[in-house]
Amino acid sequence: MDMSDGDSEFEAYGADTYALLESGDLKVMTDEGMYRCPFCSDAQNDCSLLDLLEHAMGVEAAHNLDGKVKADHRALAKHLKGKPAESLGLLLKPTLKHTQAPQNNRDEQFVWPWMGVLVNMPDEYIGRSANRLKEHFLSFHPTKVHHVYSKGCPTGNAIIEFGKDWSGFRNARAYESHFEMKGCSKRRWKEMKCGGQEPVGWIARADDYNSLGAIGEHLRKNGDLKTLNDIVNEETNKTDKLVAHLASHVKEKETHLMELECEYNKSAASLEKLMEERDKQIQSYNEEILKMRQLAQQNTHRVVEENRKLRLDLQGMMDELDARNKQFEQLAAQTEEDKRNLELEKEKNAMRTSHLKLAALEQQKASEDVLKLMEKQRIEEEDALEKFKRLTIQLDTKQSLELEIEHLMGKLQVMESTPAGEATGSGKKIDEVKDELNEKIGELSDMESFNQNLIIKDSKTSDELREAGEVMIQALQTLPSDIEVRTQIGIKRIGELDSKAFLNTCKRKFSKEHAKAESVILCSKWQNEINNPEWNPFKIVMINGKESRVLREDDAKLQELKEYGEEAYDAVTKALVELNTGEGSRRTPFPVLWNNEEGRKAPMKEAVRHALELWKASKASGKGRRRA
Repeated sequence: MDMSDGDSEFEAYGADTYALLESGDLKVMTDEGMYRCPFCSDAQNDCSLLDLLEHAMGVEAAHNLDGKVKADHRALAKHLKGKPAESLGLLLKPTLKHTQAPQNNRDEQFVWPWMGVLVNMPDEYIGRSANRLKEHFLSFHPTKVHHVYSKGCPTGNAIIEFGKDWSGFRNARAYESHFEMKGCSKRRWKEMKCGGQEPVGWIARADDYNSLGAIGEHLRKNGDLKTLNDIVNEETNKTDKLVAHLASHVKEKETHLMELECEYNKSAASLEKLMEERDKQIQSYNEEILKMRQLAQQNTHRVVEENRKLRLDLQGMMDELDARNKQFEQLAAQTEEDKRNLELEKEKNAMRTSHLKLAALEQQKASEDVLKLMEKQRIEEEDALEKFKRLTIQLDTKQSLELEIEHLMGKLQVMESTPAGEATGSGKKIDEVKDELNEKIGELSDMESFNQNLIIKDSKTSDELREAGEVMIQALQTLPSDIEVRTQIGIKRIGELDSKAFLNTCKRKFSKEHAKAESVILCSKWQNEINNPEWNPFKIVMINGKESRVLREDDAKLQELKEYGEEAYDAVTKALVELNTGEGSRRTPFPVLWNNEEGRKAPMKEAVRHALELWKASKASGKGRRRA
C-alpha cells in the first residue's frame, strides 16, 4: 500500500469516528460535567476539557500506535476544538520541541533560582489555582507557579520557578524558546509597548529584577541576581570543600584502622602469654595430682597392714585367756578358799574376755567404717580432681573461645572500617567472618551450659562429702571409751554451753551445796535463749566493702548477761558467734570435727589421720593387755 492509500484509509477512520462524536453516539462528557476518553480503557479518571484535548493530541502525535487509534484520537481532538469552553486555554499549551539552548554570555545576570515571567495570562486562569497553570507547562518541569498580585488584586501575570540546578536552567531556556518560536518573545512584547492579547513568556533577568512593579518586587523577594560564572564558581567551591571533607574523613579512617591494628597486635601478644601461663599451670597441676595419688596409696597400704596386725594381736590375747581358763579349771581341787578365789578370777577373766571381744568387734566395726570412709573419700577425691581437671579444660576452652570471639570481632571491625574504595570484594569475607563469629558464640553458649551441669554435679559431690563427714563423726562417737590415747581431733558441739562457765558466779551467790545446781539451771536458761531464733543480737556493718554481722553490745539481754561475770558473757557470745558463722541460720547446737590443739574445725584429712592414730593406740593397748 502506498502513502496515498494509507492516508485515505486513515481519513476514512477519522471521519466515521468524528461523525459518531458529533451525533452524540460516543459520549465524552460524564453526568458530573467532566470529560473522559471513550477509546482508552485505562483512562478511567475524569478530567477537564483541556486535559482530554492534550491526551488526544499526544496519542495522535505518537509514532508507535496503530493507525486506527491515532485516527480516533485525531477525530476526538477535532471534536474538542469545536467546543466553546476553555478554547482560549489552547494558546497556553506548549509545543515542546528538541531545541538546542543558545550560548549565553557567561557574564549576563539571571534571577536565581531560575524563574520565568508570564504576562497577558488569559482571564480564565486569573485568580484560579496555580497548579492548573502549572499543569499546562508540565513539559518544562516547573517546580512552582506563583500568581503576581498588586495591592491584593491579581495582575494577570505569573512567575514560574524551574529550580536551582542546570537542568532547571535548560528547562527555563526551552520555556523562553517556546514563546520566541510563536512570536511571543519579550522583545516583541516591548515593541508592542506591553500590549497585545497573546501570552508572552521569557527568563527573568537583571532588568526584570530591578524593574518597578509587582513582578520586580516578587523577583527581589524570592531570588538573587547571579551570572553563570558566579554559579559555576559556587559549585566549584562546594566541590572543593566536599573533596577536602572526604579527604579528612579518609585520613581519620586510616588513623582508626592503625589503632585497631595496634589493639589487635596487643591482644595477640596477650593471648600468647596467657597460653604459656596456662601450660605451666597444667604441668604444675599434673605433678601435684601425681604426688597426692602416691601419698594416698602409701597411706592406704599402711592402714591395711596395721589393721591386719591388730587383728592378729587380739586373736593372740583371746587364745592366751582361753589357756589361762583351762589352768584355772585344773586347780579346782584346791581348798574352798582357793575355789572362791578361782571363781572370782574366772569371773574377772570372763568379764575381761567379754570386754575384749566387744572391743575387738567395735574395733573391727570402726576399722571397716574407716576403711569405707577412706575408700569413699579416695573415690570422691578422684572424682573431684577429675571434675576439677575437666572444669580447668572447659575454662581454658571457654577463655580460648572468648579470645577467638574477641579476635574475630576485632577483625570484623577492621574489615568494616575499610574505606569504600578498598572494600571491593570484601563482602564475602565479612560474611564468612560473621558466620565464624556466630559459630564461636554458639560453642561458647554450649560450653557455659556444660559448665553449669558440672557445677550441679559438684554441688551433689559436696553433699556426699558432708554426709561422709557425718558418718565420720558417728564413727568417732562410737569408739570404745577404754582406749586411752591423747587425741588431737575430737567432736565438739557448736553453740553448746558448759555449766562450768556459770559455776564461779553461782559460788559467790549461793552456798557450796546449791552452787552447782544453780549453775546448771542458769546454763539451761541461756542455752534456751541461744536456741531462740527470735533473739537476734546482731547488726550488719560494712568491713572492707563487705557486709558483716557483729554483736550489738547494747542488746538488753547481753547487758543482763554481764551481771553473771565475764566468763559467762564470753561463753554465751562465743556460742552465738559460732552458730552465726556456722551452717546457714540454724540456732541449735550441732557436732563438728574439731582440732582441740588449735581450737578450730578439722577437715576430713585430719580426721583420717586421727583414725590412724586410734588404730595405733588400739594396737598398743592390745599388746599391753596381752603382756598383762
